[in-house]
Amino acid sequence: MKQARFYCKSIKTGLVELSPDQAHHLANVLRLVAGDNVELFDGRGTVAQASITEIKRKIVKLDVQDIQIRPTRTTGRVVIAASVPKGHRLDLLVTKSTELGVDHIAMVAFERTVKLAKGSSVLARYNKLALAATKQCGRIFLPKITGPNDVQQTLALLKKDYPDAHLIFGALNPQVESIVELARDGKDIVALIGPEGGLTHEEENLLKSAGASEVRLTDTTLRIETAAVAFAAILCANRDGSV
Repeated sequence: MKQARFYCKSIKTGLVELSPDQAHHLANVLRLVAGDNVELFDGRGTVAQASITEIKRKIVKLDVQDIQIRPTRTTGRVVIAASVPKGHRLDLLVTKSTELGVDHIAMVAFERTVKLAKGSSVLARYNKLALAATKQCGRIFLPKITGPNDVQQTLALLKKDYPDAHLIFGALNPQVESIVELARDGKDIVALIGPEGGLTHEEENLLKSAGASEVRLTDTTLRIETAAVAFAAILCANRDGSV
């Protein structure tokens, strides 16, 4: 049976207390009891085994043992920089990209992108979705989520954070390289996904001037979240040696 795991912002040896939402899930959804063992993770590389010592209403305390710290990935990172899709389709993009192992999800406001409110509350919502997906799928690190920023801002920020990354974007041109033919050189890779109305000529030229290359993903036009999941699956599998 898969061991239950819970997010804990600060993991240290000895007693720790879960946040109310994590405590609710442990006590009222999974119905664990004192003495049960669980895994804790902080989303930044620290994982630990812990034993439940107390459950009281919204309070859950655990005794932490066997702390391990995993190194942060510094190469081979996968970034999905996507136009914001309509409605709840962004929820799917964030959740599935997290499950597949994407390191950074950057929301981009292209000229034909639907409008999305900015602010900490917007990012908080998508960070919460990413946390739930991280907890469920067993990954150690939470993905970074940023934006929405316009194309120029996005490129500048990505160039700063991933200076040696390959930048790619999808094209239906049968003469360009297929994504499965990309070299596995261990470098970071940024997949840029435009809006369903397509990139403007100015935006396409801007991407190319920033060093982005066209790649062929499929022979069909994909929705934003479908393209994001396809890019994420292929790029993360290539990075992790799964294909």
